[in-house]
Amino acid sequence: MIVQTKTETKAPMLTVSRSKLPISRSWQAMSQSRQAVLKAKLDELYLSYGAVYVDTDPVQFPHRYRKSRDREVAGFIAAALAYGSVPTIKRDLERIFAVLGPSPYEAVLTARADELLSALRGFKHRFTTARHMAWFLLVTKNVLSDFGALKSLFLKGYSPDQPSIKDSLIDFVDGFLDRSGQGIYRSLEDARRDGAIFLIPSPRTGSACKRLNLFLRWMVRTGDRVDLGLWPEVNPSQLVIPLDTHIARLSHYLGLTLRKSTDWSTAEEITRALRMLDPVDPLKYDFSLTRLGILGECVTGKQGVQCKKCRLVGVCRRGTRGPQ
Repeated sequence: MIVQTKTETKAPMLTVSRSKLPISRSWQAMSQSRQAVLKAKLDELYLSYGAVYVDTDPVQFPHRYRKSRDREVAGFIAAALAYGSVPTIKRDLERIFAVLGPSPYEAVLTARADELLSALRGFKHRFTTARHMAWFLLVTKNVLSDFGALKSLFLKGYSPDQPSIKDSLIDFVDGFLDRSGQGIYRSLEDARRDGAIFLIPSPRTGSACKRLNLFLRWMVRTGDRVDLGLWPEVNPSQLVIPLDTHIARLSHYLGLTLRKSTDWSTAEEITRALRMLDPVDPLKYDFSLTRLGILGECVTGKQGVQCKKCRLVGVCRRGTRGPQ
């Protein structure tokens, strides 16, 4: 049931990665001693930013629900809008979840185009409009109607034998778009022309797919009460880092990549380096690394007092020079 709301106006050296793809030149050039120090520093950072920081992240939204099916749908929606500043993301997601009410799963499964367009009238998250969002929710409804859960569609194309989640994610996006139907747009091409496809990108185009990789991290990883662990069938070692400009910048500082583009190839290169640090769970470091930017502990510009206090001092090339 859609709830109507008013429109708002405002270590030891490292085990070889399971991937057969090459490691970045910057990683290959890094000494074993520096790699060991980097692992120790990142492990310390990981332990410093645990579940108590969930409320600083869009992952807080699926955590609000008790049922797995609500958490899955809420996570898919929250990840889709996880771009821009955190306050703006939080504000706009509050609007969406107020519309969806106590059970996002039931609300999406029973949604109608006219209801959604009415309830979301005036909604805008940066360049995502009410029309884009209504389309996204209705396609999600079609997936739930056909498969019962987003996980079931993903597992349909999932291969546990691949070093990366790329091909499985391509199949998932293809399956999602195959169910775009009508009701908001006359065709998938109309949705593409209007920009709605931005909410569900594909690695096929070279996109880093930051928000889909974020959703997968939430669904697959478990053990630290940050991520939800709803998809135990998927191997966390296959996950690819949710790459945005902040993670790209930090990855340069830490010597995980030399690539300048924020595309899928860069995301995989960074992930391969992280697999050298933790082959089983390479994305364990993602949440803690992003806290550095979200909490204002790592900012662009000249290095200063913040760099000297940072937990990564000694391995970050922007701050004090570490062992090479």
